[in-house]
Amino acid sequence: MQCWSPFQYGMFEGTFINNPKFPQLNEELEKLVEHYQVGKNAIAASWILRCPGQIQILVGSMNPKHIADSAAGSDIQLTKQEWYDLYLAAGNDLP
Repeated sequence: MQCWSPFQYGMFEGTFINNPKFPQLNEELEKLVEHYQVGKNAIAASWILRCPGQIQILVGSMNPKHIADSAAGSDIQLTKQEWYDLYLAAGNDLP
């Protein structure tokens, strides 16, 4: 399975990272940024990579730094608690 434009939301709405429409999610991302000393893109990429199904992330960018930041997510192993904290902060309910 592949995830295209992993940091986008909606159809052409933009990204959720640093977006004021997602304060709780960005607050949770910021906690993990401080803990792991990486960018929010890396944390978000790590979250996707920990999803069941071995998802591949396709990051489209002309900026090499954005690609490197996202690739750093493959070196992070979020705990189950951190993964679920992000899941809930994104506005999802637990099943």
